[in-house]
Amino acid sequence: MRRDTTIRIFSLLIVLAVVVPAVQAALVVDVGGDRTALAGEPVTILATYNDTDVADALNLSASINWSTATTEPEIAPDDDHNGTVRGTYTYLTAGTYAVTVEVVNNATGTVACDTLNVTVSPQSVDVKVVPKALNQKSNGIMTVFVSIAEWFGFDDADRTDAAALDPEEFRVGNATPEKVNFCMKDGGTLILKYKRQDLDLNTGDGNLTVTGNVTTENGPVSVAGSDAVSVINPGNGKRLGDGNGEADADALKEKKLEKMQEKMEKEKLKEEKQEKQEKQEKKVMEKKEKKEKNQKKFGEE
Repeated sequence: MRRDTTIRIFSLLIVLAVVVPAVQAALVVDVGGDRTALAGEPVTILATYNDTDVADALNLSASINWSTATTEPEIAPDDDHNGTVRGTYTYLTAGTYAVTVEVVNNATGTVACDTLNVTVSPQSVDVKVVPKALNQKSNGIMTVFVSIAEWFGFDDADRTDAAALDPEEFRVGNATPEKVNFCMKDGGTLILKYKRQDLDLNTGDGNLTVTGNVTTENGPVSVAGSDAVSVINPGNGKRLGDGNGEADADALKEKKLEKMQEKMEKEKLKEEKQEKQEKQEKKVMEKKEKKEKNQKKFGEE
């Protein structure tokens, strides 16, 4: 009797071993570490996956949530259990975005996800500030030149590839320009004029930073640039010659720089106008020559 009981228990254990499968590891996806990128430039994610079940490529599906859009990436199997998920996306606006890669084995219903952060920085633009000294109590104007000619690596490219979407969007902190000019010479330069009283900088700040957007065929792209400035101890901003010594000298220097700058701007705009006029005259001459040539041809016939 005891032997019979032992045999029954042993048989039961065999049945349980057959019915209850071994516990297997789940589908796993690894997207790697966080990434950095520049606005307007593509970001490529390469995520690896591993599945203890047979991961037939026909049974696998994947998606990448870029925070601002969701795409279907390419799946490239290495073997029956491992492979790579590849996707590319372009962010136009600076910021930090959470990117989630999801892989599904449709044959088993297993789902795996992994997430990383992509920090997008604005494209760099060349910025020049005049004058270099800032007195925020002054009633004067500070001029900021923003060159969009060489941004995005377009050193010799057609300048129509990049242009200002809305120059008034270019900010220094919370300040927007009082006046905006756009000069096409040298590939395109924004001339932004800010009231000094609107520029909230602290004494000792070494840079004035301008942020904004430049439009491309893909949409507006974040850009930023800085130039060195010195914030002087505020004077009363009323008049020169108040007996404050150093403040008088700074104010005189600022006034002189402003006049020089205004002169440079006028000359630059004058050159641009002259170039435009010359192009128009050239077109008129070409049109006239073509007309005369056609008249001569018809006359000979």
